[in-house]
Amino acid sequence: MIRRLSSIALLWFAFASSLLSQSFTKITSGAVVSNGGASRSVNWIDYDNDGFLDLFVSNGLRAGQDNFLYHNDGAPNFSFTRITGAPWYNDNNMFFENNGDGTFARITAGAFVNDAGLSETCSWGDFDNDGFLDLYVSNSGDVNQTGPRPNFLYRNNGDKTFAKITSGALVTDLFYSRGINWVDYDDDGDLDMFVANEENQANNLYQNQLHETGSATFNKITAGALVTDRASSWSGSWGDVDNDGDQDLMVANWGNQNNALYVNHGAGNFEKITNEAVVAEPGNFACSGWGDVDNDGDLDLFLTTAYGATASRNHLYKNLLMETGILIFEKITEGSLVNDTGHSYGFSWGDYDNDGDLDIFVAKTLNEAENNALYRNDGNGNHWLKVYCFGEKSNRSGIGAKVRVKAAIAGKAVWQLRVIEGQNGYCSQNLQAHFGLGDAATIDSIKIEWSSGQVDVLSNVPVDTSLTIRESKITEVQEGRSHAQPDEFELAQNYPNPFNPSTTIRYTLAAPQAVQLTIHDTLGRQVALLVDKHQVAGSHTVIFEAPEELSAGVYLYTIKAGHFRETRKLALLK
Repeated sequence: MIRRLSSIALLWFAFASSLLSQSFTKITSGAVVSNGGASRSVNWIDYDNDGFLDLFVSNGLRAGQDNFLYHNDGAPNFSFTRITGAPWYNDNNMFFENNGDGTFARITAGAFVNDAGLSETCSWGDFDNDGFLDLYVSNSGDVNQTGPRPNFLYRNNGDKTFAKITSGALVTDLFYSRGINWVDYDDDGDLDMFVANEENQANNLYQNQLHETGSATFNKITAGALVTDRASSWSGSWGDVDNDGDQDLMVANWGNQNNALYVNHGAGNFEKITNEAVVAEPGNFACSGWGDVDNDGDLDLFLTTAYGATASRNHLYKNLLMETGILIFEKITEGSLVNDTGHSYGFSWGDYDNDGDLDIFVAKTLNEAENNALYRNDGNGNHWLKVYCFGEKSNRSGIGAKVRVKAAIAGKAVWQLRVIEGQNGYCSQNLQAHFGLGDAATIDSIKIEWSSGQVDVLSNVPVDTSLTIRESKITEVQEGRSHAQPDEFELAQNYPNPFNPSTTIRYTLAAPQAVQLTIHDTLGRQVALLVDKHQVAGSHTVIFEAPEELSAGVYLYTIKAGHFRETRKLALLK
């Protein structure tokens, strides 16, 4: 059971913690906050791999409206350039393939772009653990609005084609579905499915049987408040809100209803929380989402509101777990983030300015013409970590990977969990895992549990760091952004040297450049490609883990960055 405080203690902690509330600055200029529309969803994604989060916003004007794609132009201004979009409404679903050069090609063949329905959200997830991302689509009815329609599941064949799954409750149940989440709620290594349903219907939870039977079929869970409570649910957000190593669920409910919080106690056992601030107020809630707003080591909660009788405010709740050791929340009431009015639909957390704290973009839709909103987190000096996962045996995006981080915060060893998701909240996405680390001086360990079953562990990692972790090997580490730009390019000597089996290579870029970092033997044969992409100015680090088949001896590592080129020696011991 969850430990509770007395009402007196609650009041005291609420007063004390108000001093810790996080401040945001509302961005008021630029296309990203000047384009009006009936905006629905928000997705942070670095689509051109330049190190900065770009932004995609979908729009749902019934007459048809372009979606918004904004390119993040990076330091020093972190402004956004709008890219030409495409209109939609009452259309088939659309799939765009990234060409790798900043452009996209629309795919027009196949069932999943020709099936019609009032599709609300979709989510990628490798439900059969074959290394290829499959797609689930929720429907709130049919195009003629004559009643509920089944949701769609498409299995990835691995050759850029998809097979539609037509049997099983997951694709035959008839509900008015909205938000969906692939989630390993029972922590058995395969992805289950949660579906939020509106129209005062019960929500659905489907357990994947891949671990139990070896077959990726689904059993519908029918017992427990999580699947028997009836409400008009618009979205669900999973996150380890109590830092106990499993994923809990927040459901946003519309129609002047209270939200619902279900705490996971393991083995599929959930406790419904009924006396917390996050579930105390009725409202017209649309999207929920967890994020460590103040970088203190626990997940805070943001909720949007939309389509009430009048314009309304969004809600932010601070988690007091790190301050009190107990799962309680305080509602934040100051600042434009929670006092601006309007109709807000989807939103997404994302560190668009690469300073280590979570900023937030909110899709607005009042009168189908409201400008969207971007709020920059002003920070507070707490430490942080950001992780991208790059699958090898698993899917490339690392979707489904569990990232566990251990650090000493306020003198106490704290484990935190983030999961790389294909969608969270209401059609929101950010593939970068973010951790607040409070006053931690270093990160004790990072553990990645991949969907393939592979587990990778990294120890003694510096704080205020962005990492890209490849399955079975660590490749890129980018240090925290400095406001002072380096004066020159530099390639440092690796350490330790000699080494076995891993060594660290540090280099500095005086300006943004396309970087290639390679390792060759003394005959000039390449044995490893460590970096091959455009990178921002600043200090960068690569941890090279020598493969077992690499012989002991002297090797050369070379960096190429624009006109800069330098080579140094390293020695591998066996």
